Amino acid sequence: MLTILHLVALTVTVLVLARTLPGFHIRTPGTAVLVAVVFSLLNWACGWFIKVLLFLPAILTLGLLFLVLPFIVNAVVLWLTDKVLRAFEIDSWGTLWLAAAGITVVNFLFHLAVRAHYAQSWQPNAILHV
Repeated sequence: MLTILHLVALTVTVLVLARTLPGFHIRTPGTAVLVAVVFSLLNWACGWFIKVLLFLPAILTLGLLFLVLPFIVNAVVLWLTDKVLRAFEIDSWGTLWLAAAGITVVNFLFHLAVRAHYAQSWQPNAILHV
């Protein structure tokens, strides 16, 4: 269920980015769903590899790179998504970075909401004292 909700959030994000960023193009609204699915699959398949590659530089920067690591991973995966799909196009590097920032913020808010939901639902039941 969370995967479907995450795909919906990512699809809405892609639609909003296509309307607001001038260099971010999708052919149809259905393409936004395809972009969300391909982005998620590439993130699942390649995201860990990118994180492993950036682990040593993150250590060398005393952990500061860990703060922007999701942003960098999203930028690389979004660039790969652009290269895989013909119905999706990003014109410039600036647009790529802005779109990656938007996706990173939406992912952060989504995971924050999921964490808050599970924090409420996993509270132990009250103990009855007799």
